[in-house]
Amino acid sequence: MAQTFHLKLITQRAAGGDPIVRERDVAGPEAVIGRAADSDIVLADLAVDPKHAKMRFAGAGRVTLESVGGLPFEVDGKSTSRAELDLSRHPVAAFGEYRLTFEPADDGATVTVTREDHAHHPSPSVFSLQARVFNRRNMAWALGVGILLICLLVPLALSGVLAPKIHPDQQWSSGALTKAHAFLETDCKTCHVKNFQAVRDDACLSCHQAGHDPAARLTKARNLGSPFQPRLVPEHAAHDKLEKATPLPPGLGAVSAVFQRAVGHPTDRCASCHIEHTKSGKVEGADAAAPPSDKPKLVVVTDCQTCHTGMKSRLGKTDLIDTPNWSKHPGFRPLVMTAPGAKPTFQRVALSSAPQERNGLIFPHRMHLDRLGGVARQAIELGKGRGYGAPLECADCHRRDKSGQAFLPIEMEKDCGGCHSLAFTRENGEVKNLPHGELQKVVDTLAGRTIQGSPPVNRQRPGMIRPTMFSATGASAYRATFSPGGTCYDCHTINWAGDTVQMAPVKLANRYLPRGGFDHSVPEHGGPGQAKAGGFKCADCHRARSSDRTSDVLIPDLAKCATCHGQPTTKIAAADDADCATCHSFHAPGKATPKPGHPPLETLRWTQTVARRGDGA
Repeated sequence: MAQTFHLKLITQRAAGGDPIVRERDVAGPEAVIGRAADSDIVLADLAVDPKHAKMRFAGAGRVTLESVGGLPFEVDGKSTSRAELDLSRHPVAAFGEYRLTFEPADDGATVTVTREDHAHHPSPSVFSLQARVFNRRNMAWALGVGILLICLLVPLALSGVLAPKIHPDQQWSSGALTKAHAFLETDCKTCHVKNFQAVRDDACLSCHQAGHDPAARLTKARNLGSPFQPRLVPEHAAHDKLEKATPLPPGLGAVSAVFQRAVGHPTDRCASCHIEHTKSGKVEGADAAAPPSDKPKLVVVTDCQTCHTGMKSRLGKTDLIDTPNWSKHPGFRPLVMTAPGAKPTFQRVALSSAPQERNGLIFPHRMHLDRLGGVARQAIELGKGRGYGAPLECADCHRRDKSGQAFLPIEMEKDCGGCHSLAFTRENGEVKNLPHGELQKVVDTLAGRTIQGSPPVNRQRPGMIRPTMFSATGASAYRATFSPGGTCYDCHTINWAGDTVQMAPVKLANRYLPRGGFDHSVPEHGGPGQAKAGGFKCADCHRARSSDRTSDVLIPDLAKCATCHGQPTTKIAAADDADCATCHSFHAPGKATPKPGHPPLETLRWTQTVARRGDGA
């Protein structure tokens, strides 16, 4: 006959009285004891492992109790990780605050589970719920009514008499404002627009919303008396879409969220994450004598993965791809120019499809980075005095901006002019250069001019005239400049419509991934400073040395990022986290989440320049 564990869970009432007894059976031969909800015997104690031990029948009147993960338990007062229990002796096993008493039964064993509650008093005190006068329920009502009378009704009734001595609004304040908003200490209505209603987003955005007219926001903040320039931030998405995309919290949290929305206190407001009126205006746990914190306390109500999991089921139509975790992050889809022109067309294309960008430029990276080619030879001949002296490297053309995180736009005269001359003639011994950047200016400059031929060398240094197949004047000079061998022909896409030259406009991408931030200043990304072993250089991520077409999109795929991100240091020394905040932020998805407190509040103080801008200047 199959043996059964008869479980009897005994719970003491907080107010005393008869305990609550729950019974159920667990079919043998084995049962699990632990903190996990799917355990056969659930013990809600952090001292108990999720799967702490197993008990199984070991014959008539005997049960074996054995630890699963090695964490011990007690049997009859002795610590052990395995015990053979004789049911006839009524042994007692202890797991944290819980006691399991074993008794024999006709078809198995009876296990009685009780919890030792050190704070429980078996005999009711004068302040327990069973007391006649000072029971806890009566005390709670008395205290609530007392607070209502002392802190609200009495001050309101005696407002004329006590006005100089008492401030009712301060009694209901949960704490002082932070330094950033301290100027609003006596101007509650600026944020609390309606009585008994939580602060609405409109109040926050009236000073902090980024938009087409930032001067109006700055002016309002100055007129309210703010000593600091408000940070203007864009919304993550349209508010109606955010509300649909945000799932309700699990379990009873969903009931709480729905109730808060119903009573005018939604959990998706600006003030839900940026908390003001913290205790004493300080960070929680700070010294009571410390000065108020600079900015509102930031809390995470809903993390990135929660919203970006199952989003299509909530939004219906969306181009966003669900990203529940780093391992399921979609591959990169760079923003590529697919049609040039005055109003170019951009499209996000997956890297897996080898996208080609029509940027209007002709520049083979392989030729310029070939350490044994003609370009390398010319760079060596130019020498260190001209900024070269060695075969070209990426940094010879791609110069970092002040932050080091990104790169400055390519400038022909500075980045290309060392080898590619714009000189086209000499007048009175002076070399004349063609203007660069606007086709019509080049055409106007060539009108009636003469192009002087020179020895047939493929490239010319600055100040030397670009060779052509012939010397030409007038219309011939105009055509020669945009024909094979001409100054503009090698680098630009040229077409002719009769006698009119057409040059494809050059549009170089500033950022291929505008929805993600990548920091080139990190040493492991090739930035300055000492990198951890395993750091990367330009060529490790960008296939420039094998690219013959300017249209190639030379950014790495996600797999290259996963070489370090999300990996343990035992696998690669340059390992780093794969948190969403590393590359994205809520208010600016195309940038990494700034560090707490950044930028420092004092750096936002008004200057004369900012003040003039705030006045609409």
